[in-house]
Amino acid sequence: MADFRESIEEIKALLSSQNKALAYPKLLRLQEISSVDSSAVQTLADSSHPVLSSVVTDISDDDEEIAAQALKCLGFMIYHPTVVASIADADAGQIIESLVKVISTTKIKSVCNLGVWCISTQQFNSSLLDQQFQSLLMAITHALDNPIGSLSTTFEAMQAVVKLASSLTGQMRHMSSVWTPPIYRRLVSVDKRDRDMSERCLLKIMPLICPPPVTLSKALAVDMKKKLFLAMKELLDQGMKIQSLQAWRWFIRLLGPYALKNKHLVNEMLKIPERTFLDFDSQVQIASLVAWEGLIDALIDPGVQTSDINCALGHDVQVLRTSGCNNTENEADRCSKRIKLIMAPLIGIMSSKCDVSVHSSCLSTWSYLLHKLGASVSCQSVMKTVWEPIIKVVFRVGPDNKNIWLWNICFDLLDTLILGRNQETIGNLDDQETNQLSGKNITGCVSGKCPVRHYPLNCSPWNLCQLDFFIKMISILVNREWNATVTPEFGRVASEAAVRLFGSLLETVQGALRCVSITYAEVILCLNTIFRFLAKMCEDATSEDRSKCYCPHTCLKFLKVVIERLEPSILGSPLYKMDLELKCIRKFECATEIRCALPRICFMDFEDKVLPVVYLSTLYFSVVVNLSSGAPEYESLLQQMQGYVQLLLSSYHLHEVLHAFICLLYKNTTSNCLQIWVILVNCLRECIDGKKDQEILKIVTDNIGYSVVLHLLSYPFASLYFSEINREVQIITESWNLLYVSVDQASQSVHCPIKSISEDLCAMVNDCIDQIRLPVYAGTELQLKEKNCGGGFVQLCGNIVACVLKQLSWSINTEGSHYIDCDGRKSNIKNSMVLTARFMKLFGMNKERTEPSLLSVASRFLSELVNFVGCLHQKEDVILLIETTSSPLLEWLSETHLLNENTDYQLQVLWTAILKGLQLLKPSTEFDSSFLKFQGPLLERTLDHQNPAISEATINFWNSTYATQNNLEFPKNLLPILDKLSRNGKINIYSRNNCREDSLHRYKVTATLKKCSKRVEISSNSINGSGDLDDIYLGAKRKRVELTEHQKEVRRAQQGRTRDCSGHGPGIQTYTNVDFSQGNEESQDSPDIRDSESILEILRKN
Repeated sequence: MADFRESIEEIKALLSSQNKALAYPKLLRLQEISSVDSSAVQTLADSSHPVLSSVVTDISDDDEEIAAQALKCLGFMIYHPTVVASIADADAGQIIESLVKVISTTKIKSVCNLGVWCISTQQFNSSLLDQQFQSLLMAITHALDNPIGSLSTTFEAMQAVVKLASSLTGQMRHMSSVWTPPIYRRLVSVDKRDRDMSERCLLKIMPLICPPPVTLSKALAVDMKKKLFLAMKELLDQGMKIQSLQAWRWFIRLLGPYALKNKHLVNEMLKIPERTFLDFDSQVQIASLVAWEGLIDALIDPGVQTSDINCALGHDVQVLRTSGCNNTENEADRCSKRIKLIMAPLIGIMSSKCDVSVHSSCLSTWSYLLHKLGASVSCQSVMKTVWEPIIKVVFRVGPDNKNIWLWNICFDLLDTLILGRNQETIGNLDDQETNQLSGKNITGCVSGKCPVRHYPLNCSPWNLCQLDFFIKMISILVNREWNATVTPEFGRVASEAAVRLFGSLLETVQGALRCVSITYAEVILCLNTIFRFLAKMCEDATSEDRSKCYCPHTCLKFLKVVIERLEPSILGSPLYKMDLELKCIRKFECATEIRCALPRICFMDFEDKVLPVVYLSTLYFSVVVNLSSGAPEYESLLQQMQGYVQLLLSSYHLHEVLHAFICLLYKNTTSNCLQIWVILVNCLRECIDGKKDQEILKIVTDNIGYSVVLHLLSYPFASLYFSEINREVQIITESWNLLYVSVDQASQSVHCPIKSISEDLCAMVNDCIDQIRLPVYAGTELQLKEKNCGGGFVQLCGNIVACVLKQLSWSINTEGSHYIDCDGRKSNIKNSMVLTARFMKLFGMNKERTEPSLLSVASRFLSELVNFVGCLHQKEDVILLIETTSSPLLEWLSETHLLNENTDYQLQVLWTAILKGLQLLKPSTEFDSSFLKFQGPLLERTLDHQNPAISEATINFWNSTYATQNNLEFPKNLLPILDKLSRNGKINIYSRNNCREDSLHRYKVTATLKKCSKRVEISSNSINGSGDLDDIYLGAKRKRVELTEHQKEVRRAQQGRTRDCSGHGPGIQTYTNVDFSQGNEESQDSPDIRDSESILEILRKN
């Protein structure tokens, strides 16, 4: 450090002497050392005053070497902050004055250059520079004019301008008309270095001079008229079109709003880009578009804030207010004309088949216009004149490998406008992460990246009355007619982009609808606009001309987005009901209407007003139902519908959603309705199984919800007349069973009186089947139409009946033997039994009944019916079962040879269960003649059945029941079989066999000593045992055995040994010789003993 001080002292001494040429090299070396050594620079700063005095004097030295070296040393000392801080204000003022003098007076090029350099590097404070501003401005302007002709001097002068512009912004802007002309004049120089220096300087100071002060614009206008315009034309004529356009851009920008007062000048200037826009060279076209941004700067005032934007009278649009604007309406008209002037070439280029780089540049210029429009970018007039033409052109062309980046930026800008958000960052599109619209990277789309300059938007909230514009832009994306040339891959990209935009639109709409300032009329208008667009989409999607309509898959995505983005408070509100006037549903043909005595649902009419969510569901249904099952991606479409229905059921009241779909199902007759029905059934079942709360369970107790569920379960039968279900019977059956079980179990879990779901459902199914029956002849006999009752339907019916029986068994076992319905009465199973009989009859009538699939269903049905019979303990239930099923059961028993082994076995088990149940009923069954007549047809078939198990079970049943009964009147149809089996000894007949055996035990017939006398004695054990005399059939019942007067007379005659007329001894001629004495031992001595058969015959006659 001591050496450094000694060196400074030595330099001071040299500067005071005549050896200055030796002093400055040493001083420069010390400054280099101090630049890296803080202690050295401080020592230099402490000694700066005497050194600066000599340096300031020497910069004006006539010796170029000394002056130049002095300026170099001065430049370091007024640049380094530590040294500058040690310089007194007086010394600083003297330094500036000396520099100004040197620059203005020297003839030495290097000295002038270094003097300007010192000004550009100085670090004096602004207050000091402000005091010397005029002198500094004069020196800099002199250097810019560059009388010496040194490019380096011009360059340093421009650097000095930049330095002063950052320090003295206000003064420099105010005096811009003085120092700017020397810079912009070089823009038309033939020397490229002049042009480049000038443009770089203008770019650095552009925030200072744009928008330009009026004085600068006036000065430029004068220069333009004098020589600048001619100079531009000369460049253009010489083939320097791009250079001419670069100058044009700066000139029109610096003219600013003042250009509007020089229309003649502006019209002359516009002739230059008018020529270049039509040039075949793409680079010239790009340069023209970049230059066009200067016109945007001139005509659109960037300093206007949102609060300064007015609405044109009679129009709900915002317009920019420029200087001198007094009349809003006139200013709006002028502003509209300016925007149309700017947009004219942009629309032309985007509509032409230019190179993609030209389109990219055009889009950048358009984006710059949107940026400059500020908050007015969301106004209706701007949307009409600025947004719509470009968006329409780009979206109609559609995305492809060349323009995907352009297409993306249009999408991003429109999405920003829809959401009403401000973009806070400026950057190149290449530096931003673009949204992947298709959910995957699109590689190989472009060779390199498209240089699209992206400017942020200052979007403001838009009015709901502007909704039509956004709907129109979105519809362009998904309309096939406008995107006929787009490949399928990019078509999906466009569709997904449209769905995203529509989602953003609905998000903004929902936010607006939350505002209390929005009127009811505005809400209705908004919903009508959205729904009208959706209806048009769906109608086109279902039209016969598929070449120019919307994609059905896209339509369904749009409908789902509405459910996702608009709240249930809007879509589910009865305040906003919509007219259901849709062409796409007028061609529906109604299915079978169920007319059973249950709570009915009110089917929608085409002129009804419905909830918005019902309106959407109707559109969704119309799109799906009009598609053929062979359509592309049909399965994917059904999956979409399942997600849609799940969303509805989780967000809205179940019965409202289901009611809408049920009405649509019953109003439609297409073959794929059953597939839609399967989706509804599965979604409802998942909803019921997943949510056990009261809101879900209410659907099985509420009258409307209850009826809706029953109609849903009955639909496969109601649609039988129109649909062929053979191919889908397994899916339908599985879905039906799962839902029925869920609903039935959910109903059981509700701790309140419930409906009899099984009975009401069976009633509805029976009603459906009744309505598809046709008369065979004029009588009352009816039969089902064979074409509608094929194997598929019989399988469906059998599986459903089996499921019902299984649930009934579960319910009875759960609730006990007294299964009580909602009215406190015992459950009625009549409808269930009628449906059971219906299936048995259908199975017997079906020509395919020997098919394995049908036999499997029959076996399962019989198994469940066996279990159900085992649950029945009430007499009336079993009687009802036999009464309703006896006819078809008789057919099954008659045709067991057509059944397979398993089905035959189940039939045997069923018959055994029925017989067993009859014997265990409470109250017990009286097996009398009337019941025998009731049971006669079945007994006739089963007593001597070819299946031994069936016949044996029936014989055992007979011997345990009817064989012990007297007084039976046998049906005629039973007599042959009873005679056969009784003679074979397999069954007992009380009046033939049992009575004969009992007579032998109860009566002892003996012969008296006289051959003419027979005596019948009633055994005492017969009377004292189980024999009740009332049970003895002797031709007429008696309460007790006693002799009549006639018998007494006969007896007296016998006792008198009177012969009869035949000569057999004493007696009465006309009466038999029968001794009715009781317990008379003497009467047993008769040797004439007749056989027991003759005795019984005599007893019958008496």
